Amino acid sequence: MTTALSAQSVPKVVVFQQPGFPIVQSEPVAQATLAAALGSNSTFATLDELQKGAVLEGASLLVMPYGSAFPAAAWPAMNHYLQAGGSLLWLGGQPLRVPVTADSAGGGPRFTEAAPQDTYSRLLDFRHTYAAPLGEGPNHFAWRPGYQFLGDVAVQPRQVFVEEGRLQGLGYLDSADGTHIAAPVIVSDHKGARIVALPFQPEPGFWDSTNGRSLIASAARYAEAGATSFTIEAQYSALRPGERPMLWLHLRHAHGSIAGKARVSLIDANSRVVDQAELALGSGGTSDATSNAAVPFQKPMSTGVYTVRATWTPAGAEAPQEFAENGFVVEERSALENGEALASHGDFLSLGGKPFFPVGTNYFSTEANGWDFSGPRNAAVWENDFADMQRHGVNFVRTGVWMSNAKFVEPSTGEVNERFLRNVEAFLAAAHRHNIVVNFTCFAFSPKSGEPTQSASDAGPELTPPNPYLDKRAVGAEQQYVRSIVNRFARVPWLSYDLINEPSFSNPRVIFHGNVPNNDPAEIEAWHAWLETHYSALPRLADAWRVTPEALGSWDSVPLPERKNLTYDRYGDDNQVRALDYNLFAQDMFAGWVRGMIATIRGAGSNQLVNVGQDEGGVTDRLLNQFYATSGVAFTTNHTYWQDSALLWDSVAAKRPGLPNITGETGYQPAWNPDGSWRYDELTGTALEERKWALGFAAGSSGAVQWDWDREVDFGMQRSDGSAKTWQGMMRAMGRFATEAAPYATRMTLPDVALVLPQSLQLSVHNAQALEAQQTAVRVLYQRNRVEAYAVGEYQTDMLGTPKLILLPSASGLSNKAWADIESRVRAGAVLLISGPFSADPHMHAVERASSIGIAATLEPLLERDTTLHSPAGDLPLVYGGLKTTILDRAMLPGNRSWTEVALGQGKVLFSAYPLELNENLDSIAAVYAYALRAAGVRPTYTTPLKNQGILICPTKLAGATLYVLTSETETAHVSFRDTASGATLAGTLEAGRSALLLVDAHGKLVTSYGWHGSD
Repeated sequence: MTTALSAQSVPKVVVFQQPGFPIVQSEPVAQATLAAALGSNSTFATLDELQKGAVLEGASLLVMPYGSAFPAAAWPAMNHYLQAGGSLLWLGGQPLRVPVTADSAGGGPRFTEAAPQDTYSRLLDFRHTYAAPLGEGPNHFAWRPGYQFLGDVAVQPRQVFVEEGRLQGLGYLDSADGTHIAAPVIVSDHKGARIVALPFQPEPGFWDSTNGRSLIASAARYAEAGATSFTIEAQYSALRPGERPMLWLHLRHAHGSIAGKARVSLIDANSRVVDQAELALGSGGTSDATSNAAVPFQKPMSTGVYTVRATWTPAGAEAPQEFAENGFVVEERSALENGEALASHGDFLSLGGKPFFPVGTNYFSTEANGWDFSGPRNAAVWENDFADMQRHGVNFVRTGVWMSNAKFVEPSTGEVNERFLRNVEAFLAAAHRHNIVVNFTCFAFSPKSGEPTQSASDAGPELTPPNPYLDKRAVGAEQQYVRSIVNRFARVPWLSYDLINEPSFSNPRVIFHGNVPNNDPAEIEAWHAWLETHYSALPRLADAWRVTPEALGSWDSVPLPERKNLTYDRYGDDNQVRALDYNLFAQDMFAGWVRGMIATIRGAGSNQLVNVGQDEGGVTDRLLNQFYATSGVAFTTNHTYWQDSALLWDSVAAKRPGLPNITGETGYQPAWNPDGSWRYDELTGTALEERKWALGFAAGSSGAVQWDWDREVDFGMQRSDGSAKTWQGMMRAMGRFATEAAPYATRMTLPDVALVLPQSLQLSVHNAQALEAQQTAVRVLYQRNRVEAYAVGEYQTDMLGTPKLILLPSASGLSNKAWADIESRVRAGAVLLISGPFSADPHMHAVERASSIGIAATLEPLLERDTTLHSPAGDLPLVYGGLKTTILDRAMLPGNRSWTEVALGQGKVLFSAYPLELNENLDSIAAVYAYALRAAGVRPTYTTPLKNQGILICPTKLAGATLYVLTSETETAHVSFRDTASGATLAGTLEAGRSALLLVDAHGKLVTSYGWHGSD
């Protein structure tokens, strides 16, 4: 078989047509209609002809008119045609969704529809499909802006299907305000092939109507043109007054150059044409697929926002075939220096001196051109997108550089080039015009300036890269890069800097897998210095690691741990004890790097806020928020991606008292079934998405930022076709809530319960047990005991405050300083509930701690899977499943007791011999917590008759109001609760899996709400 586009004098259109073939999610279309719409060169091919493939030789277009159904037996021929660059028009339904087989036994073919599936469509990068919610309001059809030359047509489908993958909308159903509700016409240029699909179920008779014929004709004409790229490049996206724009047109056709002409217009913000030109673009008969032309606009530009629009028309054609748009802004650099300043005050952010709750999104562009600001960029897209975001309640955008910066950092200076800076300037100008604050990220995952770091698959041990946090030359290059950005934008008051997205320490070839040594000379030197500083004498280090001093030799001979030493193995590795020290070393080194970066920013004349964009590695096993919060950052973040069943804990553990914390990225993480089909999409993932946003306001955290405003598959706020996901309406509503609630966020009152995070255990190889204990404690407190808490890290107990009740959940051991701080609070009147053994140092070696406060306890392995805690709260069953009896210890009290209480100064210690939070019976934990809460005199913020533990009610006490976050992990339920401060009762319905936000003032008035269906 020759290629699909073999030379012929008259290219033909092949239409699959087979009597009796099923139509799925579409309507019949008559042969006469197809012939009229597609022209006289149409050929109608049967299943047998299509399967053999010869009919596709030289075809310019293949048309499939049976909706979701297609002949599976013909797929090899169809695929060969497409891979050779053939074009495809799909009429109705979901492309390649329902394979149909034919059985010719006993006469004519009998057709069987297989189960709907993505098997075939994935080969064309159409990865997932579902029906788009069309809503109740009126809508109308419109071509993608600029493509009106495709002709007037009206489309009112019964159902439109979303296709997620590498594609773009060509025609939309738009609401009255211009929002793209769905895309009934989509296009994908795939490996040289152009695929145009009409993924909708029409009304009966539509295809044979005037509008139906017009739509088929327009779609066929666009598809038959073949894969084509037509773009406008601007040298600079931001100009100074008096400068001239430098613009180029680029045309690329998959099958060689085609002669034609381009018309270009320069338009100002008042829609006036400032300049225009017509120029030849393309030269027929050549094999060169790319044509370029400079746009002859030479006028000096005055201040303003400009759009450049162009159409390209092939020679001999009556109407354009392609459209392109770009833009630029003309302004003085000082124009960005106006506006309200972003600041940090206590637990919350402020903007212009007023409390500020960020609601927004990460954003680069809705064009697929990389997550940075290098090379050509499209300022017209930025302008349109920021306007759209503003309409949907966005007040905060996070952007920056996720890619290697080698392509835009000048090797001779280490500074970013002017094109990068002008792109950032245009981006900021668009944000400023739409009153959106910007957070600019400098690095992602591992800092690097210059040539990209080799991956683990490319680099062997002999090619160890420089340490990104400790190598002086590497860090100096990083600082020079950051300085060159800040030098340009230091006076922009609403701009802040995120130093690094989701960092790991310190091996740049191993990210997201805990802290892993790079084992380079700089790290080895820093490791030795850190050990000597922390232990001062080699015998002390030897004792902590249970080796002889002679085995260590000297400080300079102590190796970094191997990667295997950093994770739990039940036997055979006596170096696992060293994991704690390496992880503590990592916290200190990273904090030092952060301080150095902040000093660099300050040295460039900036007083702007600085943060670190950490993900759940900041609450699990990498660089923890509670540690780096001491390094001078203005706020912390948590990206809540993976801990779907512990999202509240995410917010609790990430928040340091006295410092703002926001959910800086969130969204559902993709989840696939074993066959590759999707578990989550826009519809099935909405409830989880909403819970993640809502919990960005929980436990003193103060905002949520989605990843991202893009056509990105899975995460995007837009579908792949550019239409709006229903999430945009959610964001608009949440943005309104945040605006109305923010005035009350001048201060927060800490809860009466403090949860001490056992960080020594967390940073050891027993990380999993430490996280389970924390997460269980939070879930039981909030959803069984209906009481809130704040978190304080074991190594940050100077922030402990004056709680009535302190919880130490299954810690096993802790530092002497942490114990001293906790003990002093108890002696001053607090109640301390200790769950499980605690008389061990950070390396889990026994110390005389329990006996020092009058508890006579010894340590024994916990060997009983099913046991009972005999306590004042009752005889409570405990269950230790899995490997718990292999790993855990318990305390032994005199008389085989499992509970004791001792007075300590003005306070009291309640002690369970068992690590309660690591057992499976949450009701037993709740009973103990209830007893401790009563003993401490903790008064609830709210009361409720609600028994369903799948409903979370999470209060945060603000100035003059209480912010309640409600989430559901259960069925639709009636929810009623009484706000203790005001005495007001609030009642309503919370739908299954969904969330609500309520702000109740001191008088019981519901000031504002989100997602709350109240009832009298």
